[in-house]
Amino acid sequence: MAQNPGSPPSQATLREAMQEYLRSLKPDQRRTYEPYVRRYVEYMPSDFQLSQLTGSRVESYAESQIRQTDPNAQERVAALKSWFQFLKKRDYVSENYGVHIRVRKTGGRLGGRPSTSRQTRDAPIEMTSEGIEALRSELAGIEAELPTLERAIGVAREDGDLRENAPYHAAREALAFKSQRKQQIESALKRAVIAERAEDDRSVVGSTVRVTRLDKDETVEFKLVGAREANARERKISVESPVGKELLGRRPGDEVRVSVPSGVIQYRVDSVTHS
Repeated sequence: MAQNPGSPPSQATLREAMQEYLRSLKPDQRRTYEPYVRRYVEYMPSDFQLSQLTGSRVESYAESQIRQTDPNAQERVAALKSWFQFLKKRDYVSENYGVHIRVRKTGGRLGGRPSTSRQTRDAPIEMTSEGIEALRSELAGIEAELPTLERAIGVAREDGDLRENAPYHAAREALAFKSQRKQQIESALKRAVIAERAEDDRSVVGSTVRVTRLDKDETVEFKLVGAREANARERKISVESPVGKELLGRRPGDEVRVSVPSGVIQYRVDSVTHS
């Protein structure tokens, strides 16, 4: 199942990878981390593949499921960060999606100047035109699904004792997830701005960068995108990721060094193409 860097993402399912991850843990750590990782995996569709992971999907899960009021929030974050780091270390995914796992804070400051987090929420989100269109398409799909989920809850509620009513709880969870995702997309679209086109040969958001990994003499192409557009299967990497940060603003011939858990990877920029 392991892959070489630069190869396509694994087609294994999350459940298959989870079993390997759990076997890699020491007994005490497994007892602590397993419930949180299993909860994440079971939250996703049963046939969900590693190649379908994206930064936005992981971020959506964290925002909807991990709250500051949860007494186990930090332990849950640590478990999920360990899980996503394992996937990256094994090269099952092209980036560490654990960077999107954090505790969602509630409440805010009363009066005074806006907090830094508020300013961040209100800041424009630089995206490609394709990414904005993809969000609009996803939003339309969710809006079409919501009435069906609401009807499913009504039907399931009529089946009796809600404490033992699995379809009812499943439908409620699905509705909560979709509703939360709808709010996230609507918020993102309000702030989304199309990335400015490059005026020279430097890489910007939306650029396709062809690089050579110098220690292995392997060539690969990445498209630099915003965090909400990252997609490992399509080689779209976030400019907030370790590799994306280093490749942003580079010209052909530049060499960059990227720190990863296993050490340092050195790339040479071969070409920069603007869409």
